Formats: sequence, structure tokens, C-alpha cells
Amino acid sequence: MDSLLHFFLPQHCVVCGAYVALPSRFPLCERCQSSVIYLREGVCFRCGRTVPHSGILLCHVCRRFRYHFEFARAVSAYTFPIREALHAFKYGGVVSLAGFFGLLLVRYCEEFPFLLDVDGVLPVPLHPSREKTRGFNQSLLLAQEVGRAFRLPVLAWSVLRVKPTLPQVGLKAKERRQNVRGAFRVRRKEDVLGKRILVIDDVLTSRATVESLSQTLKDAGCRSVMVLAVASGK
Repeated sequence: MDSLLHFFLPQHCVVCGAYVALPSRFPLCERCQSSVIYLREGVCFRCGRTVPHSGILLCHVCRRFRYHFEFARAVSAYTFPIREALHAFKYGGVVSLAGFFGLLLVRYCEEFPFLLDVDGVLPVPLHPSREKTRGFNQSLLLAQEVGRAFRLPVLAWSVLRVKPTLPQVGLKAKERRQNVRGAFRVRRKEDVLGKRILVIDDVLTSRATVESLSQTLKDAGCRSVMVLAVASGK
């Protein structure tokens, strides 16, 4: 049946437009799929940034700065074609890509089950004005995929984004930290008090956003915070 539907409703790669010959939850052609850089080793133990070689335990940032989250990890590098696919998802309105990115996150959790030793899944909140403009919160869609797969509660309204921050793109590291300082507020303290939380995001760059969110959670009595994203930028 899937093949028959695929014949009448041909699919094309969301990145390069090439015809995708076989039905799959992967909306990328074989060539683009083979270009994905998966991050399984050679990353910082704490924040998940790539490091020059696998013998390095902590990156240069984590050697001088301690984050409020215990661990942060990303499935892939924020390079072609994941970068282009995420752009289509967030800014092009291709909401159906949530299933694809959700599958990547689920497979990563299955490979590294320590990420599932949590009481709930928390999407990085968007400010209401930005969510209204975009029409959805991409992190919430991803968190719902993870929560559904592992039967974990999704804490969609436990934390609010109360500060309408500027887009982080183009800001320097210090500017990013200042931009998101005080951006979040815990709305339902009982959801996080003494709990272990897995924060879900789409892209990690400076880690400033998830650090600000993690600090807010810890200040509210959260026991531990881990972070998982689709991609990690430089």
C-alpha cells in the first residue's frame, strides 16, 4: 500500500528536490542522507560540542565554565543537509518534518538510554509573540515525538518564555548570554521540583538558551537537567 501511495503521490527530497524512489520517513534522497554528519564520538562530555579528537574529555568552554545542565547532546552537526532541512521546518512551514527529526531523536535516545532516565520532557519555550508569528513551536513538536515514543510526559506549559528575546543568529557568545538572561519563568513549580528533566531543542550553538533555561529550572528545585537537540553548530 505504501508503495502504491508513493507512486501516485511522488515525494522529493526536501533539500535538493531529487526524487525519493522508496517510501520512507526520511524526506531526504540517498545522496543527502549520506551527507549527514552524525555526532556519536569526538564530543565534549559535558556540552556535546565537537572536540579535535576523542581523547579530549572537556571542550575549551567547559574547562572554564560550568553549565547548570548535566549533559547536552545533539544527533548531528548543523551542516548540510540537516541545516537546510531544519530551515525548511522552522521557517518554511514544513511541519511534517517533525516526524523525521523526531525519529532521529528517538533513535539517538535508544542508542544512549541514559537520556531517558528522566521524569519528563520539556520543549524549549517560545515567546508567545514569536510562536504566533511562526504558527508553532518546533521544540514542542519534537518533544511530543520523544514523549510519545517513550511514554514520557511532555511538560508543554510548565515553563514560560517571558522575555521577547532577539534571534540568536549573528550575536556573539556574550551577547547571546545577555539576550536570554531572565528569559524563562517556571509556571508550574510542582512539575519540576525534585524532577529529572530532558530539555528538547532543535539547534544548539552557544548553549546560551538551554543554559538560561537550565538555570531557571535548577533555581525552581529541579533535580537534574539534560539537553538533547537535533543539531549542534559551531
